Amino acid sequence: MRILAFLPVYEQQEHLRAASLAGHEVHVVTTARQPGAAPRVEDGVSVWPLGYWWQALQAARPAVLVLLAADGKAQRLTAGISGVRRLVLEHDDADAGEFVEACTALLPRREREAARRPVPADPLAGLPVRVVAWIHYGVPYRCAGSETMLQTLMRALKGAGMGVLVVVSSVPEAPSSWEVDGVPYMHLSPYGAEMLIRRVRPQVVVTHHHYAARAVAFARTVGARSALLLHSDHEIAARVLKARPDLCVYNTEWVRASVAARYEEADRWLVVHPPVIPGEHRAAAAGDAVTLVNLSRDKGVDTWRAAAAALPDLPFLGVAGAHGRQVRDGMPRNVRLIGQTGNMRDDVWARTRLLTVPSLYESYGMGAVEALASGIPVIAEPTPGLREALGGAATFVDRTETAAWAAAVEGLYEDGPAREAAVAAALARSAHLAHRTEQELKVWADAIQDLADGH
Repeated sequence: MRILAFLPVYEQQEHLRAASLAGHEVHVVTTARQPGAAPRVEDGVSVWPLGYWWQALQAARPAVLVLLAADGKAQRLTAGISGVRRLVLEHDDADAGEFVEACTALLPRREREAARRPVPADPLAGLPVRVVAWIHYGVPYRCAGSETMLQTLMRALKGAGMGVLVVVSSVPEAPSSWEVDGVPYMHLSPYGAEMLIRRVRPQVVVTHHHYAARAVAFARTVGARSALLLHSDHEIAARVLKARPDLCVYNTEWVRASVAARYEEADRWLVVHPPVIPGEHRAAAAGDAVTLVNLSRDKGVDTWRAAAAALPDLPFLGVAGAHGRQVRDGMPRNVRLIGQTGNMRDDVWARTRLLTVPSLYESYGMGAVEALASGIPVIAEPTPGLREALGGAATFVDRTETAAWAAAVEGLYEDGPAREAAVAAALARSAHLAHRTEQELKVWADAIQDLADGH
């Protein structure tokens, strides 16, 4: 499929990159004037400055023209183009899976079917208690806390003897199928996911984030029960409760309290904190770096970078995150950056002496809990989630107080009584949370079994 999009500025928008990674030909014309700019290719996307828009049209020979509703300049430029189907978006940050599906739906029927991945035969045939999770992202291609939590929850169901499958619809770089710790994954478009769920007819559909409302409603049409995972109290997540899932799983007590104050709860609910099994994350030895995971501004890259500049003799390690715009410029010379990794134990925790979590918002803080398993002291912003996760095993500092962050890092970096106490507190908290995780995973598995049995 050939796509020509008009945007004021190309900023590596995920849905366009995703379409390119999925094998579609993607061209972008930038309508904001950029004197001296020349055509270029970024991540497989051909980017054309405004002065080259006609050449872009000839080169793309698009099947679909993508415009923003508010971009009057692009609409005037393309008003005379006929014979090309148009997709008008309200925003330039569309979900990758839904964007490709919307473009595909505009094609003639023969081309539409060729552009979609075939839906496989029932991969859960003959297995007891069939549970399908339909989500946007999945490990190991996206390794944020919610994707990691869902993987552990599905693994727990498999361990309890249930037939499970995870379907992802917004990770174009993923293959058609793969497996993680015995849990099977498939990559299908939203249309393909619905076709598969209709074919599989699971007893329970698990979902979260972007496809949550759609998945809950679709589960009802095929006679399945639904389980919604809520990872935050943001409106965009909480309003899915209006779709009436059969079970709501909150990731913290504070998220439940916040959401319950604004929305009528599902008839069934439980709290399952993001599960961390210490032995899967514990590094053999401590590293020497002051680490930040996720280089976005919401995760506190500016606070961490300021601390690095104030402590030039200490090594700092920055790890790219699975979401948010990553800030890599303006780093002091004592900073080293690495990409996103699916092996946090060896690539991150084995190199970390202190973890910093200066997040603007953190519903829980799964990465911080993983660090505790290795006895790594944590310095954190006192969000409700981080306080619930870390208890008294962290040093809490306001993210706007950069001098205080540098002082906290300096005070816990060198060996001494303060560091010894912080390491002991981290290990004790990790052991406490591990016991709670074991109990909560059993409650989760029992709840899904009850849904499947119709109780």
